[in-house]
Amino acid sequence: MQRKIDWLNHFLEFIVVVIGILLAFQLNKCSSDKKEANNLKTHLEQIKEETEFNLNSLNASIDLAELNKRKLDTLFQLIFSKKDFKKVNRLSIDLLNVGGFYVQKNAYSTIVQSGDIRFIKDLSQKQDLVGLYEYYKWVDSFENLLLNDFNKDYYPYIKQNFDIVGGTVQSDEVYSGKQFKNILAAYSHLLTLKLAKYKDCKKVVEEYLDNSQ
Repeated sequence: MQRKIDWLNHFLEFIVVVIGILLAFQLNKCSSDKKEANNLKTHLEQIKEETEFNLNSLNASIDLAELNKRKLDTLFQLIFSKKDFKKVNRLSIDLLNVGGFYVQKNAYSTIVQSGDIRFIKDLSQKQDLVGLYEYYKWVDSFENLLLNDFNKDYYPYIKQNFDIVGGTVQSDEVYSGKQFKNILAAYSHLLTLKLAKYKDCKKVVEEYLDNSQ
């Protein structure tokens, strides 16, 4: 006698298996989504801390750049009036501290290299983040303009013509000659450009921090 197949029972077992698979898949997805959300939250917190550090670094760079600009303005006044070459000598040596904006990028590099930046669903938030670090690159290009000119002209002139160790005042021509005036003018111009870019960058950084509250 042929055994009767219990199709209903088999169908119910099949349904139970399918539901079990779907539940397992959903639980796994929920767990994965939660992990992604936690990772993203950690990344963004680290980037915020990094940005706060960069803002402090930028403020210090602005202070030094403004101080150097005042020293350059004073130098021009003293040189053209041919007064107090001792002070001219000291200020010129002080300007060897050309400064620079140190930018931390570890947190941003981590979120990009891990690929977790793709989990930022808000397009505007992602654009702000990428735009911030692209702006740092733009600032760096202005840094390099001044630094290249400094290394090519200012530092070699000071090294060759000044007594850096002893601080002895040199002949008037060292300070009032056309070559040194041109070098100072280039230094002042590029420093002004860099300082303006610093201040623009500060606005971008502060806006990013305000939006990340």
